[in-house]
Amino acid sequence: MAFNPKDAVDAARDIATNAVEKASDIVENAGDIIRGDIAGGASGIVQNSVDIATHAVDRVKEVFTRSDDDEDVD
Repeated sequence: MAFNPKDAVDAARDIATNAVEKASDIVENAGDIIRGDIAGGASGIVQNSVDIATHAVDRVKEVFTRSDDDEDVD
């Protein structure tokens, strides 16, 4: 297994993109809370937060556990 800095940068970019997309969903959920749907809004915020963390952990795991056999041949 070899650490590839390009894969790490790509993973960081992907994690950030996903977090921004989920953050917009969280803002919508906050709006739901303001409009009175406390349970639905809070549930959505928790779910989106968990999704952000899960995606980040999965991507980091991919970067550090990728075997040499998985690398693309240029």
